[in-house]
Amino acid sequence: EQVDLAAVLAAGSAQSVATVAHGGRSLYDLDLTGPIHWLVGNEGAGLSAELMAAARLRVTIPLAADTESLNVAAATAVCLFEANRQRCAKR
Repeated sequence: EQVDLAAVLAAGSAQSVATVAHGGRSLYDLDLTGPIHWLVGNEGAGLSAELMAAARLRVTIPLAADTESLNVAAATAVCLFEANRQRCAKR
């Protein structure tokens, strides 16, 4: 709490990745093997404009055609699983 997250992201060397429901790069097309700051917003409002602007990448999880979005817990689990899968494959 009471931390300027945009400043933390700018000062760090980790890749900052914001999850977005639509319009981001496919999760499966990114190299997720390095250090990452995952930015996930709530299902209603998403991330603040400030954090979206601070993110180096925007990522979208490919979904079936009639699926609107995943809830934040499911989306986070998918992202963390894919990052872990890539890191294990790299070893």
